Amino acid sequence: MAEHLVYYDGECGMCARSVQFILKRDRKKCFLFAPLQGETAKQNLKEMRDQDPDLDSMVLVENRGKPTEATFFRSKAAFRIAWYLGGRWKVFGILSFIPLAIFDPFYRLIAKNRKRFFSSADTCKVPTEEERKRFLP
Repeated sequence: MAEHLVYYDGECGMCARSVQFILKRDRKKCFLFAPLQGETAKQNLKEMRDQDPDLDSMVLVENRGKPTEATFFRSKAAFRIAWYLGGRWKVFGILSFIPLAIFDPFYRLIAKNRKRFFSSADTCKVPTEEERKRFLP
């Protein structure tokens, strides 16, 4: 059962490929996905958008709907996702314990230029029926 929700930029080719990367390696099927431009994000990220109107980074809602729910952004979200993917990816997950000031500047630089260097999301793989069930509007 999916416990974690990944918000991503649905108009970004690099972000769509990141989602495909996670889908392929998520053996436990613990992730759901929702585009930042979708209804789920509009309803659930309102408070975050009030604080950061330019919110366009990856967001991970860990343990969604549980008392231990926590939200992570940018590099911290990516590293936490790697942790949950397990296997060799867990090594990258360990980086989530290092201060964000080290990684977030690089994350922001890539995020700022991602649409320039990567094609748009309309060129991505069509999800299978099973994968479609893991996407929220």
